[in-house]
Amino acid sequence: MVTCREVLSTDSTSLAKIAADLTVHPLALEDCQHRDQRAKLDDYESQQLLVWFMLANDEIYELQFLIFPDALVMVPHQAPPSGQTWTEFLKLTPNHRDVWHALYQALDRSTDITWQELRKITKTVDEFEEDVFLKDVQPQDLITLKRRLNEIDYSIGHLTSVSEQIINLSQPSGDLAWKLRDLHDHCERIDRTIALYRAQIATTIDLYWGLQANRTNGQIKKLSLLASISVPLTFWSSFWGMNFQVIPFDKPELLAVAIGIMVLSAALTMWFLVRKGYWNT
Repeated sequence: MVTCREVLSTDSTSLAKIAADLTVHPLALEDCQHRDQRAKLDDYESQQLLVWFMLANDEIYELQFLIFPDALVMVPHQAPPSGQTWTEFLKLTPNHRDVWHALYQALDRSTDITWQELRKITKTVDEFEEDVFLKDVQPQDLITLKRRLNEIDYSIGHLTSVSEQIINLSQPSGDLAWKLRDLHDHCERIDRTIALYRAQIATTIDLYWGLQANRTNGQIKKLSLLASISVPLTFWSSFWGMNFQVIPFDKPELLAVAIGIMVLSAALTMWFLVRKGYWNT
């Protein structure tokens, strides 16, 4: 039978009582009372302190475990995402074979929840990447996601090395060996997924600005083509504006010829540009 206990880090009285009952190392107790720890596993010979992180409901939760030979004490900083206690949320029971099996249960469930939450973020990235070719989108949301992934990576990105430390410390055998190995693989997958999508976001942002630049260049090109069509008109208007005695107003038939020449030159210029494919690119 494994004793599973839980106390909030802000509950100084209860935490001090547990520390006295179980002879918690002073350094471990100090770490339990402070937020913003790094993910780690500290060995104090008679006990270990594990700092673990979980992503749920778009929030990062910092969990601390005091590991004793026959007892597991959770010291969270806040209430769980749902339910009354973390023990209920992580489905911890006293029926585990030993403390490492109980710890595995807690870490495995937290890792599964983290993966599900992470998939929501990565799905948003994939949808944005598809939409960038189909409609006018804004990159602000994607930049926010990139910042969020950086925050997640800062906390959760080190779980792979910590899970490996757990394996080395516990020296598991039997089913616990492959269970902890599976936990390590899950952490590694999360770490690689975060790195992959951070790179994908950077690539997608570059793609977005590249498409924007391409669209702008296309608009400028068409404006330039319109200007090209007006060149012959400008030439002929300047030409007819010289000091001719009969062109363009003295004789109506010559005025009609002048107008025809101007229209024909503009039409030929437009036909040439379309035929060469300049207008379509």
